[in-house]
Amino acid sequence: MKFLIQKRQEEQNFSLVYRDEDYAFDIEPLDGSGDASILINELQLEIDHEGRIMYVWGYCPLIKYNETRNFPRRYQACSLVAVLNKPPIPGVSLSLNTDSRWPIYINKKKGWACLGNPEVKNIQLVEFAPDCVAALINSEIIGVWLQPEELPF
Repeated sequence: MKFLIQKRQEEQNFSLVYRDEDYAFDIEPLDGSGDASILINELQLEIDHEGRIMYVWGYCPLIKYNETRNFPRRYQACSLVAVLNKPPIPGVSLSLNTDSRWPIYINKKKGWACLGNPEVKNIQLVEFAPDCVAALINSEIIGVWLQPEELPF
């Protein structure tokens, strides 16, 4: 799935949190304005009716993971819009990684979690929501970095 990088039109006023008791990422205050979502494992990238990623939420157990020293150092704050063949169907999720699960990496020192491979070079880093950074190669998401207010470690 390809994504367009666009200038961000408005500031998003929420915080990314990790709810250890639910093994899930969420936002506060809860927005709830999404139409559909794009899945990475079970994590949901909520999109609006135009395919723009608005925020991240959902099940993502940080139990089985690898440690990394990597973290996104330099990134641009922009909107990411999924290039879809047809408008998203409200309530329906599209899976980004249908072939296999993406591994989870944690940088405990910096407080970042990564779904995907944190070692990839020559990537473009885009902060599409507060503390949510996508790693892209050729307009495709190959990883997502998340820095909630607190990790459960």
